[in-house]
Amino acid sequence: MEKNPYVSFVSETTIRFTEEFKEIAYAGKQTGTPLPEIFRIHGIDPAILGSSRVEGFSYTLNRRNRKEDPDQKRSNTSYQRSPKTGEESLIQRIEQLEHELAYTRQEVEFLKKIQEAGMEEQKVWES
Repeated sequence: MEKNPYVSFVSETTIRFTEEFKEIAYAGKQTGTPLPEIFRIHGIDPAILGSSRVEGFSYTLNRRNRKEDPDQKRSNTSYQRSPKTGEESLIQRIEQLEHELAYTRQEVEFLKKIQEAGMEEQKVWES
């Protein structure tokens, strides 16, 4: 693996590919070539890497290229949100703080009950 021109670093647990290979792999994926086939063509045995590492590489490629190309359409557009206005972000922040406050109040009530139970247990123990 170390001698492959598309591999920049190899250790027992890690393999890093060159930027050139990442670009080649992403372009190949865009044309419909399966990632294991792209690895084979470039002298890297996907069986040695293992399916989870190949899938992880694919995920990383997609995420990396989505960041570099913000206009690229995502496969699931239902998660895309419209840009927030100042008022919408304030409303969202207020809702978040209200949720945190309600959660904190529940925690306080729970701690009070635990303390009460401990005090009752202590009274029973002392008598």
